[in-house]
Order: sequence, then structure tokens, then C-alpha cells
Amino acid sequence: MDLKLTYYGRVEGDLVKIFRAKEMTEMIVRNFAGHDIEITIQRKRKRRSLMQNAYYFGVVLPLVMSGLNDAGYKVSKESTHEFLKATFFKQELVNEQTGEILQTVGSTAKMSTVQMMEYFEDITRWAAEFLNVQIPGPGEQIELL
Repeated sequence: MDLKLTYYGRVEGDLVKIFRAKEMTEMIVRNFAGHDIEITIQRKRKRRSLMQNAYYFGVVLPLVMSGLNDAGYKVSKESTHEFLKATFFKQELVNEQTGEILQTVGSTAKMSTVQMMEYFEDITRWAAEFLNVQIPGPGEQIELL
């Protein structure tokens, strides 16, 4: 079993405050007693927002899907989503023993808000250049013909 515990905290000045520190310590002792552990500290990232999610599935995907269909590709919303991820959100898996690198497709659900905005920008540029499709930014209005 590969148990992963996640706890949060805050750095204020020269103090590190771990939220629910007592519970964290108890969980570590209960689950990992007698074992070596690895502790990773990273900056907490905001996951993509509900508004970004709505914009992506309500504006970006339908416009790209329409552009692909107009260009002769018969695609669904799902296949358009998979195409966009494969084109604009590739990730690498590195074999730590051999150094071999495999390309994989990332999950938009795990993107941060910043990553999601970069993803939108990449798609918007590509759609304008290759599909002649203009994707309005969040909050912009477009005129439908």
C-alpha cells in the first residue's frame, strides 16, 4: 500500500505553522512506525477554478470542435478534449533507474489556475492560426453569425 498523507501549513516570517500538527504527527506514527519516510514541502497551488472549467467546456471546446468539424474532421467534444490535451499538455515520465523518458498526456483536472490559463492561450493561438477560429477570452462576448 502506498499511503500518501497531505497536510497544510503557512510560513509567517521565520515561523512555520503546520495546520493540525498533532493529528499529522499521530497519522505519521500510526501509518509509518518502523519505516523510513520521505517528506516533501512545496508551495500550495490553486487547482483550476470552476469558472475556468465552465469556460473550457462551454466555450473553448465547442469552438475548437466546430472548427475541426468545419475543416473536415468528424470529432466529438470528448475526442476534441483528448486531442487538445495530447497536443498542448504533454508530460514526461522519467525512469529513475534507466533515465528513459516516456511521453504521456496530462490531466486538465490537475492543472493549476496558472497552467489552465497557459493552456487556454496555447489553444487560442493554435485555433486562430490553423482553424481560423477566434476564441474569446473569459468574460468577452462574441457575435454569432
